Amino acid sequence: MSMFASQPNTHRPAQALAATALLAIASCALPDSIPERRGGDVAVLAGTGLEELNPGDVAVAPVVIHMEDASQLHRDAVPQWELRQAMQRSLVRRRYSPLSLDFVDSTVVNASYSAGDVGEQAVCEIIVRDWSERYWSTERRLDVDVEVRMVDPNASAGSTPLWAARMDGMVSLNSVTNYSSEENLLEAVLDEIALELMARMPARHLSSGQK
Repeated sequence: MSMFASQPNTHRPAQALAATALLAIASCALPDSIPERRGGDVAVLAGTGLEELNPGDVAVAPVVIHMEDASQLHRDAVPQWELRQAMQRSLVRRRYSPLSLDFVDSTVVNASYSAGDVGEQAVCEIIVRDWSERYWSTERRLDVDVEVRMVDPNASAGSTPLWAARMDGMVSLNSVTNYSSEENLLEAVLDEIALELMARMPARHLSSGQK
């Protein structure tokens, strides 16, 4: 029922005028074009079972660098720890419970992480296929190719992931004015990468009493 339906008839002309004024103000505030939906440039890859498994605790695994033709300097430019932190924050927004990175890394042996070692219900794998900071200093822009996979730790190696997506393109922030340091700015850009990727991932379903 409309909020105006129960009002006396004597008030309706004034309410109609007020509504007209509000519509006029709102139309002036509308952007010239509707912003694109987050995750619109992300490709969802083959994957099945995430919603059925509905995992809670997620281990964000160490970043895997698949940039075979890149120099070591180029490979070292990938902010691996900060990227994992960004994925953690995005997982929380999708109602998952990422485990502490220090806790996850405490099980790393010979620079290798083994799924299931920390009792997680799913593993978030991050694969970086390209990472260019060529335009960072001038345009605050990164050109990246990043894939994210949600994997069942009990599945055999090479199995189809629970869910996977890939982002290959440019990432930047518009109208950057309120960042106190280069670290804060980079964190915001990494959050954009993570949020774009995770926007296409099903959120965790919480039943009564779950956190």
